[in-house]
Amino acid sequence: MTTQRLIQVEPTVVNKMASLLNSQKPEVIQNHFGIGLNTWVKLREGKAIRQSVALRLLQRLQRDQVI
Repeated sequence: MTTQRLIQVEPTVVNKMASLLNSQKPEVIQNHFGIGLNTWVKLREGKAIRQSVALRLLQRLQRDQVI
């Protein structure tokens, strides 16, 4: 069994993401960032998320010039 690698996204990035949201509804979070509500809650709480999800999220944020 393989273990999932986890990574913590910098709080400044999470704060920037939060400033872009006008609602905390799951569909708004999904449309803006391509992540689910559970992942968003983990990010807001400063918890680590799967590395693959974090890398995909950071690539999307860079592409959209959020960070």
